[in-house]
Amino acid sequence: MGLFSISKGASPQTATFKELVAQYKRLRPVRMRLNDLLAGRLSKEQIDAGAKRLGMLRRGMIVFNSESEMPVLADYCIYEVYQQGRNAIEQYLCECPPDPDSVEMTCLRAMQHSTYTTVAIMSVEPGVGCRIRDMFTEEEHLLVDMGLAQSGEAGAVFVTRLLDFGDFVTTTGAALPMGVLNDEQLDDMQQTFHAAAYDADTDPGHLIRGFLEHGAAECIRYAGTEPQHLSEAESGGKTLFVETPALRQQTPRKRRAAKALSNRRCRCGSGKMFKNCCGNR
Repeated sequence: MGLFSISKGASPQTATFKELVAQYKRLRPVRMRLNDLLAGRLSKEQIDAGAKRLGMLRRGMIVFNSESEMPVLADYCIYEVYQQGRNAIEQYLCECPPDPDSVEMTCLRAMQHSTYTTVAIMSVEPGVGCRIRDMFTEEEHLLVDMGLAQSGEAGAVFVTRLLDFGDFVTTTGAALPMGVLNDEQLDDMQQTFHAAAYDADTDPGHLIRGFLEHGAAECIRYAGTEPQHLSEAESGGKTLFVETPALRQQTPRKRRAAKALSNRRCRCGSGKMFKNCCGNR
């Protein structure tokens, strides 16, 4: 029996789910406002530093392959780029500390202690979200996400930043998909992660850059009028969702991505088409 085939225990009662969803809805607008506020406080130096680590900075100019890469960069800069020993969250707490008992402080504490990790969906909880497993720590969480309650499926694996609010977790809005794996593949992956050294404080920049270079952001798109497909990856008032079912056909997707890449402007900033510039090398 596969690691992800065993029973995960009884689910909480519907009333408990309703309470968690209500709490989530109280936190969500505050968290979104803070995310926009912190992104707006980033200096050009911080943004350029983050873009450089993620491979987006070319000849002093930030180049995106898709709109989906923009929230990935913003998220990374807010959490992982430090100036004078502080990231954007810690700097805000020093300069503008909110009421200790406020919802804003609750969100900031969760943001301050967030973790960037790889998770797998174990099961979907309709109307709430899904149950996930952290592939590094093997901890299980309830991820409250109205969109994934509709579009998520068991076996989907993605890298994301998690905010822990005690009874549930949420993402920060910059998830990158790995694909949909079967039980055997999930078991193999879990064993690999189990054998690896885990450090929650490790800069995830190299991991994010690798996913972007392999086209993970192309499996995320914006949506506005299709809430049944949306996940809680918010940015700039828009919502993102991960097209995990499309990842099953890995080879065709890669061929399409390679063809599309060859017809794009090169990211080095030369102004030439990719196939006539870096792609030619």
